[in-house]
Amino acid sequence: MTICSIILSPFLANQIIPKLCINCKFYTKKIFFISEFGKCSLFPKENIYDSFLVNGKKPNKEYYYCYTSREFDNMCGKEGKFYKKK
Repeated sequence: MTICSIILSPFLANQIIPKLCINCKFYTKKIFFISEFGKCSLFPKENIYDSFLVNGKKPNKEYYYCYTSREFDNMCGKEGKFYKKK
């Protein structure tokens, strides 16, 4: 048994721990939504249609879903380039 643990220990120590958005400081979600609908506060959407000129109210800032930011390499990408632990 000890021989197996000695042989396997280097392999187990190098396991890749994924960078999960839910553990990132930029992850935000509304209280009553499930975690899959969390958004990334690091990537705000640019509002092309500014309603300020129409009604005088500044629009709320919108963010991309975490799923979207992990799909594109110019954002976080699959490897989580901008991940910061909470």
